[in-house]
Amino acid sequence: MYTLKDNDVISEVMCGNNFEYILKDSSQFVNTDYKVLQSQNNGIFIKCMKMTRNGLVDLYYVTDEYRPMSSMFVGINPDTLINVIINLFASVIEVRNNGFLACQCIDLSWDKIFVEQNTLKVKLVYLPLSVRAFDSYAEFESELRSSIVKLADKVITSSNARLDQFVQDLCNGSMSLEDVYNKSRGAGTAPITKSEKRSQMMPGTSANGSIKLVAMNAPSHFELLIDRDDVVIGKKQELVDMVIPFNRMISRKHCRITNRTGVYYINDEGSANGTFVNGVRLNPGQKAQINRGDIIRMADSDFQIV
Repeated sequence: MYTLKDNDVISEVMCGNNFEYILKDSSQFVNTDYKVLQSQNNGIFIKCMKMTRNGLVDLYYVTDEYRPMSSMFVGINPDTLINVIINLFASVIEVRNNGFLACQCIDLSWDKIFVEQNTLKVKLVYLPLSVRAFDSYAEFESELRSSIVKLADKVITSSNARLDQFVQDLCNGSMSLEDVYNKSRGAGTAPITKSEKRSQMMPGTSANGSIKLVAMNAPSHFELLIDRDDVVIGKKQELVDMVIPFNRMISRKHCRITNRTGVYYINDEGSANGTFVNGVRLNPGQKAQINRGDIIRMADSDFQIV
């Protein structure tokens, strides 16, 4: 998975069974997040201690009581993998619903997700930094889901019906993380209340005379309300009117939807991975009429017009 190490924001130093993350720029350390992290008593996070090394902020993580998830992959059976992932989901959902800390600051590399050997409960590594590996929670969850699907395909040599269904559910954009957890949790495990669905509506407008683009394979329910005559869509907030945060393959400025007296059109804005209408790719700058029921694809994300 993508981590801040890839962007040279931090460097890692191993200390026996523990490890340190050294910040390349100490100004990126967020003391308020660190204080909140120290106050957490829910058992979700790996213990973190702030130190200094050569004048730089050094985050020391105490992990010697736990096992890295990556060390469990050889010979792991489908049910054990699902149980660990379900416990990972429970921790992520609690962090998200708590709201005090951002899931985008959780280290998602498999060797930095830790497991209690006897209970299979998951411990997370949190980085109290101003720079994050993901721009939004939706992007974080999308990366988490896709990485789990790839992991299952890589490490499981003999699947079973439960794992096959679990992977299908992860790929189903209409199912929230709570839905997947509740469907796959073991007997005796309490269900998690489903969070409210999120939609995106342009400020200062109403839904009259509008259309919606409803995501079909997003990590959670997501929709765009198109209720203005000219709307630019992409992933770079500074360049567009509406942002799709959960797919990095979508271009910064991907496509434009226009309304001409009740008739809607879409045109590609020179995107890298294409804009499609009902499976037909548009040429850059090409305009196509769209109607309710049509399927719009941006890169590999599908949306239905309703």
